[in-house]
Amino acid sequence: MQKISVEETLKLKDDIVIDTRSPVEFEKDRIPWAINIPILDNEERKIVGTLYKDNPDKAIKLGYDYYNKKLPRMTEEFKKLDSSKKIIIYCWRGGMRSQTIVKLVSDLGFNAFLLEGGYRAYRRYVREQLEKYEPPFAFVVLYGLAGSGKTELLKQLKPSIDLEGLAQHRSSNFGAIGLNPREQKLFESLLFKRLKELEGENVVFVEGESHKVGKVFIPNSVFKAMKRGLAVRVNCSIENRAKQIVKDYFTHGEDDKIREIIVYLKPHLTKKVVEDLLKLMDDKNYTEVSKILLLKYYDSKYEHYIGQAGCSYTVCNDDIQECVKELKKIAGQSEK
Repeated sequence: MQKISVEETLKLKDDIVIDTRSPVEFEKDRIPWAINIPILDNEERKIVGTLYKDNPDKAIKLGYDYYNKKLPRMTEEFKKLDSSKKIIIYCWRGGMRSQTIVKLVSDLGFNAFLLEGGYRAYRRYVREQLEKYEPPFAFVVLYGLAGSGKTELLKQLKPSIDLEGLAQHRSSNFGAIGLNPREQKLFESLLFKRLKELEGENVVFVEGESHKVGKVFIPNSVFKAMKRGLAVRVNCSIENRAKQIVKDYFTHGEDDKIREIIVYLKPHLTKKVVEDLLKLMDDKNYTEVSKILLLKYYDSKYEHYIGQAGCSYTVCNDDIQECVKELKKIAGQSEK
């Protein structure tokens, strides 16, 4: 049986990686470009895992029974793969699940490899690499009040890292609205992939964040590098900021969730302000809701954080194209 290390696997560009773990395991974290072809579904994995504690032999037999029932369907899935590419296969620790599939795929005539140590070895490698990571580029870090369009700027500034996009959280009380926040492990996998993609760059744009983005933490090595970066303040009018907030939070049909969060903020606002906000929500006056939340809650918090950043430059994002040009000049980039 051919084997391949995690490090060698991550250097490959176009080859195929297959994760044989259950969908729930895959959802929590995986090699970012892996395909999930599970031997056991979530319920089957739970049953086999519980049985294994009391009777390992019986659990293994049950696992094979599940596998044999799915074998025809899985075989058809594997036949669709590109035979000109390497097929790297892994499970939790490079054990029975992945070994079974490596044999099957090899018998079908593919160039199949077992990932040494499985997902567990991959996770250890990513964690170790992030702990000692030293970026070969300088960060240009964008700071600004909520709604100032920093994420929209990052979409147009290349190269960049969108930490909130990787975390699937906008880093505020309302930050999960319209999104599906990711777990720490998957966030780190995606961040590590992006950092590797950026090797060779001189300057990378990123949004200034606290150490925590939603439920996840930015690795210390990356966070420290951001703190050493060139800090730029992004200003924007209250009108345009409110429009951005409406776009980000009020277009997902989650008004009830927004109401809950507004009530949760009562200790930080007055009873009258909360009542006014709920009335405006009834009237679907989302622009006014946004303005009040910005002016009476978020702005003071953000101003304190921005003040600590020591911004060397200030730009205006009321015209995003002009702002992009200005930021490129600040970063020393030539316009293409």
